Amino acid sequence: MTDNLLCGPFLRLVDHNQVNVWFVTSEKQSCDVKVFENPTHSEAELVQVGQQIDCVQLGVRCFVYLCTIKPDAGTWISDKEYGYELHLDQNKINDQPLRLQGYCRLSFKVRSAIKQVIQGSCRKPDHPSVDAFNGIAEMLNDEPVNRPDYLLMTGDQIYADDVAAPMLVAIQSLVKKLGLYTALEDLGDKTPAELSWTNSINERSKILPNKDKQSRWSNFWHGSEIISARYHDNHLISLNEFFACYLLTWSSKAWALVEESVNEAQELVAQKNQYAYDKDWQNLRGFISTLPDFELTLANIPTLMIFDDHDVTDDWNLSADWEEHIYGNDFTRKMIKNALLSYAVFQSWGNNPEKNRPIIQQIQALSHENDFSSEPLTEALFDFSEWHFEVQSQPKIVVLDTRTHRWRSEKDPKNPSGLMDFPRLEEFERQVFKETDSILVVSPAPVFGVKSIEVVQKICAFFGKELLVDVENWMAHQGSAKKLMNILRDERAPDEIIIMSGDVHYSFCFSAERRFSDIEDRIWQLTCSGFKNQFPPGLLKFFDYVDRFLYSPHSILNIFTKRRRLEIEHHPLKAKQSRFRYRNLHTQSAAGLVTLNEKGLLADYSLITPDNKKLYFDLTES
Repeated sequence: MTDNLLCGPFLRLVDHNQVNVWFVTSEKQSCDVKVFENPTHSEAELVQVGQQIDCVQLGVRCFVYLCTIKPDAGTWISDKEYGYELHLDQNKINDQPLRLQGYCRLSFKVRSAIKQVIQGSCRKPDHPSVDAFNGIAEMLNDEPVNRPDYLLMTGDQIYADDVAAPMLVAIQSLVKKLGLYTALEDLGDKTPAELSWTNSINERSKILPNKDKQSRWSNFWHGSEIISARYHDNHLISLNEFFACYLLTWSSKAWALVEESVNEAQELVAQKNQYAYDKDWQNLRGFISTLPDFELTLANIPTLMIFDDHDVTDDWNLSADWEEHIYGNDFTRKMIKNALLSYAVFQSWGNNPEKNRPIIQQIQALSHENDFSSEPLTEALFDFSEWHFEVQSQPKIVVLDTRTHRWRSEKDPKNPSGLMDFPRLEEFERQVFKETDSILVVSPAPVFGVKSIEVVQKICAFFGKELLVDVENWMAHQGSAKKLMNILRDERAPDEIIIMSGDVHYSFCFSAERRFSDIEDRIWQLTCSGFKNQFPPGLLKFFDYVDRFLYSPHSILNIFTKRRRLEIEHHPLKAKQSRFRYRNLHTQSAAGLVTLNEKGLLADYSLITPDNKKLYFDLTES
């Protein structure tokens, strides 16, 4: 018997008091999540639980559910594996492809203290690299009992701006198949026919609006287009396109509905675009083949997510000038709203169901009208200040929103904004100072980046080309950089601050200690990017060499940086991996595996490659 499950089930927030299960169906159904004492015994006893089930209808045949399960005993038993089953209309779904090897049910575990987490970002379906989830799933099946405690997806879970042509065809085909709702008034003077892929494929940049009343010099130097994404020929526009993009990035079942349409479209694509279409479709077929690994991982590991720019659009809120143009134009303003609405349902809701409830309830109310056009909802999404969150684990996980709390430049609106404003940094300071041993911090952009690359970004910003190289690092704004550095090197900070980041499309491990201090506190910068994306290898090798030469721990050039009161150490991959010897930066699709000791301090940091090899960073060398 086939079920109507379209996507999931995925484990979202899991703590000692609750488990949240997120999934999508093609029909509205009664739902029940049963929890069992053991995931490996078919005769295991049921655990008595209470459930709250919420649903948001996104289309005629698209219903998103979040089921919050709480044990009647009050808390889950620590360090115990539980099994769970999803039942739709009293029929158990076929979850066999999602089970770990040797298990008869889907499963979860709540540890008394975090031992391991997986981190990563930047999962681009049409990139030619192999998805790192291929290696993650293999690792989980090899050692299911020792599974990591959380999966932290640190940004760019979808690419809303940089969309391959066959992906756009698939998105619009899925919109029709599921009857996905949109916000009708958001199209302005554009008709659905204009947005159809048959009329707009690879040419959507012509549909997007331009800046008004700019001089020729400004147009030449800063560009005339409001959307600053470099690859925006197939940028998502309508709300239902965002919904479909999430489903196709996360669900093999969604692709089964549209693959035939994508194949048929090959014959209709103009000859000049045929080669690119075929190449992208080949890459997407490789992505589709590994989607079951992604689905298995999220069905068995609690997953937390936070946006970065590509979840919305490239350079999102980069500067005050960028914001003025985007939010001052009704068409692009509604595009950002569409991205945030879809983010709320697909990502943020599962991070913290209670804090997201007001937004979700507004979305639920509109779904009954089959149209999400609503100025109050638009304002509510822009005003919502709880995208960031924390998990009361041991050690605590603090996830930063570095996109909607920007510290705008006081000198020039075109200068890059600080990634977080002063009030939000004050809140972060209080969170950090509450902890004693360690704290896990998710910052989508690295706090301690590759200095040689940051220098290039600064030069581009000086010449007014900040949009050319994504000048989005913590050191780009003096106020936010100074405040953040003061927090991190304060004596009230815990023994270790472990910062996990993505964004940059390469991976590295840096550490920082106070200069001229007897206190041995350490800050770790663990960066892994991307799950399915890569920095050009030759160029990264050049920056790696320059950075090691010019910005070694004892280089005099460190005096001229904003982090000069900290000694930054670069930790290479271990020497036995000879081809990576002396390399600080690694460009290969991978996931980061963070291992903590019994005190919550960093014990190991390694990269999981798509073929399930582990590359270890040497935490003792620099």
